[in-house]
Amino acid sequence: MGASAITPRRVPINQTAAAPFDARQMARDLLRNCRSIALATLDQHSGYPYSTVTNLSVEPDGSPLFYAAGISLHARNILADPRVSMTLAQAEGLDVVSERRMTLVGRALRLEGEAARIAGERYRRRFTKASAYIPLKDTMFFRVEVEAIHFNGGAARNTDLLTVADLRCDLAGADDLMGHEAEEITRLQADRESFAFLTAKAGGARGRWRIAAIDPEGIDLAAERALHRIWFPQRVTSRAELRAMLAGLSVQARGVLPAVAAMPQFRGKP
Repeated sequence: MGASAITPRRVPINQTAAAPFDARQMARDLLRNCRSIALATLDQHSGYPYSTVTNLSVEPDGSPLFYAAGISLHARNILADPRVSMTLAQAEGLDVVSERRMTLVGRALRLEGEAARIAGERYRRRFTKASAYIPLKDTMFFRVEVEAIHFNGGAARNTDLLTVADLRCDLAGADDLMGHEAEEITRLQADRESFAFLTAKAGGARGRWRIAAIDPEGIDLAAERALHRIWFPQRVTSRAELRAMLAGLSVQARGVLPAVAAMPQFRGKP
């Protein structure tokens, strides 16, 4: 196995001074709820880091994805050398050093054909203003194959121990769900009761939120200025499982079922 894409600090950390935190779940939440990233590429001529800010989309398997125009400097840098670094940050507070943030390092791979089209539709659902630039002839979508992660959850909360697998969503066996993702999104948004239940969990009125993506572990909701990830209590792999689970959660929320255990249990880990 080669060296890590992020060199370990090799400085002992006083664990007694660290604040306990669930690094994996915090990192997963940040990935799904972050709207933008600081993206660094390598200048194809000078070799210096070149950074920019762009939107972040997330593929169903947890891979980061971003748009770039072919004329842009970062797109041309990536086509010459795919190595990139991106930083995600929680932007709720005024002091970013006290907030959670994460750096991902990997290789940006350009999507082609049907993969690019599907990713573009998912990106458009996440960012409605994308309709103004996605039709451009030099539009490109890059999916990042993450190779290393560093997570900082704020003061006294950081770790180098997260792995790529911690951010991934296993799509194995979920062909029915993923093959009909767009259709299921349309159905859910047209179902007043189901959509009201989902948007209530995000704290928004019906009509403000829209469904950006569905995967076996959850649903991504998007609004003009916010994102909200709804994590499922069980993994789902088909449309039937998704519908049954959401129906069970909705009934439970109305106080008919006393516990999640009363709902149908599906294969796979939560």
